[in-house]
Amino acid sequence: MGSRARKLLSERRLLKVNVEDTGVELTVSYGGKYERAYLLLPGRFCSCASFYFEVFSKRAKEKCTHLEALELSKGELPQIKVDWEEFKNRIFPLIFKGFLT
Repeated sequence: MGSRARKLLSERRLLKVNVEDTGVELTVSYGGKYERAYLLLPGRFCSCASFYFEVFSKRAKEKCTHLEALELSKGELPQIKVDWEEFKNRIFPLIFKGFLT
């Protein structure tokens, strides 16, 4: 696994988000400056640009750094619980921004 994946884990930028009272649990990875978040589907998808261009389009890589880090973590990630309002106002906009850039 790459050093970038290890760094992502050591900085605790990969985590599970539980949205209380909804049954929703998301795996996300924050960008380096915490200005965006990428949505991950383990072993299948990441909303980062590297996944789209390098993995999906060009088939130049097997997985992006975020999916590498998730695999390296073996699913043992820090978890946070947020209520719907906090998710809607703080986390969702970062995920949406991650899809756009």
